[in-house]
Amino acid sequence: MAEKELRKLKRRELLQMLLMQCEETEKLQQETDEMKEKMDAVLESYERLKKKLDVKDERLNEKDARIAVLKHEIDEMKTEKEAGETEAASIMDAVSWLSEIFEETRKALEQYMSNEKIQEIKKNPFEKGKAANTRKKQNLFRNGQIISMNPGQTANSLEDSSSSAENTDMECGMAAASGDIYG
Repeated sequence: MAEKELRKLKRRELLQMLLMQCEETEKLQQETDEMKEKMDAVLESYERLKKKLDVKDERLNEKDARIAVLKHEIDEMKTEKEAGETEAASIMDAVSWLSEIFEETRKALEQYMSNEKIQEIKKNPFEKGKAANTRKKQNLFRNGQIISMNPGQTANSLEDSSSSAENTDMECGMAAASGDIYG
């Protein structure tokens, strides 16, 4: 309102206007106080949430760091596993290579031995002791004594046949007396 209009108004009207203005300001003041309280509550909850989020961010950062460490460990384990697999493969290659060498050596030895037998038979096929089913009498040494064995007789059967040490002593004495070491 303009100043001229205010001057024309009566005191009562002016007081009413002033009263309405006061009521309106009080009402606005209450609304602003309520809004401040609400704003303070919102700010307080915002601060609490911010603290909680900071704690969670901290935990997430720790977990991210742990994940990075675990990923690094996994990568190292994969590398070690691959190295172990290549090492195992190289060991397996070496083993197969060695087994091939041993197999070739065995075959060469068998061939050599068969060639030697053939050569020996070709040299003298009728040599004494080489003919089929002919064996020489063998002597065994047991406890410093000479024990004679007939062809086809084994050491076990010899023990069974000689029941006492006296028989063995007599045989040894005879062989030694005659000078015949072959019995």
